Amino acid sequence: MRLFLIRHGETVDNVAQVYAGSRDSALTAHGVLQTRRLATHLSGNPSSAARVFSSDLQRAVKTAQAICDARANGEEPLQLPQLREKHFGTGEGASFGAGRDHHHEGAESPEDMRERVGVFLQERLLPLVSSSDHVYVVAHGIILGVLFRHLRQQLSHGSMSFAPEAQRIGSPGSQLMPTWSNTGFLEAHLTSADTKWSSTKVHILRVNSVDHLQGLRKTRGGIGSARFDDKQKTLTSFFAPKKRKRADADT
Repeated sequence: MRLFLIRHGETVDNVAQVYAGSRDSALTAHGVLQTRRLATHLSGNPSSAARVFSSDLQRAVKTAQAICDARANGEEPLQLPQLREKHFGTGEGASFGAGRDHHHEGAESPEDMRERVGVFLQERLLPLVSSSDHVYVVAHGIILGVLFRHLRQQLSHGSMSFAPEAQRIGSPGSQLMPTWSNTGFLEAHLTSADTKWSSTKVHILRVNSVDHLQGLRKTRGGIGSARFDDKQKTLTSFFAPKKRKRADADT
């Protein structure tokens, strides 16, 4: 199995530097351009079988849908609440400078996040490890980190390896602690003889790969354009010139 762990495109809350969490923050115009670049980059082998899993928050769904559209094989993202971002409780929508997330009342605990990604790993990912499928998991920065660490804990000692291109995060000899930029992805090759995590080998090929964004200039503004956002209404009707009444006929 070829696995891609992907973060969604840039959102309005990302630009505003607030905790998005389970808020359905819309993609910015720049975020849409990022998803298009990502989708084109990942569509190089559309003939391969693919599974596309997505958080059910729209910033992830739209990023996943762009991948499906670029592949043009009729695939649709399977939207799963297990892949949602951490819920920040009273910190939802708060500025990053408004206190550390562990001070937010009602914030989701690390144990709760591990429990739901564990369900995803066991029920959705494990049955595919011995296949040749391309599996795309589109979610959010924090929950992807939790998912990766939980996956690593299920493996036998020494069963994770790294390609030279994979960026190691931390000091030499330390464990990989990946991060994700908007539309950045971790790519790995997973093999297993008997569909058990204990016998699965993981070879990390890339970490936070954003090569597809080279040369992409920042799009200013928020959502940016009605064609990028279903909720935004066009202003054309407000500024269209009014029809002039016909002058009265001379009498």
